[in-house]
Amino acid sequence: MPRIGTAPGSALGFAGGVAATVLAGRWPPAALVLLALVVLVVSLVTTPLGAALTAVQCWGLYGSFVVSSAGSLVLDWPALAVLAAAGTASLSGLARGRAAGPSPARS
Repeated sequence: MPRIGTAPGSALGFAGGVAATVLAGRWPPAALVLLALVVLVVSLVTTPLGAALTAVQCWGLYGSFVVSSAGSLVLDWPALAVLAAAGTASLSGLARGRAAGPSPARS
């Protein structure tokens, strides 16, 4: 499956993060689960930098509109850890998949 670039991947992550925030904005645990899912899915189709930007954007949405609910950023470090772990888990799975694939020199 071809990768989408960093900027489009980040934009996709931001759009998914906004949708997840709107859907579960009043329930912080549900919002965090949905945002982690967004990070996981976007990380599967974009570059590592696009995945990292998606995690940071989703963290900002969570800290600004779910935890604070007033739009001011509340730095919730455990939420950042959860979102970063979601991105890392999907990226490590991609690395394992590439390592198990055929060598380009042998193809």
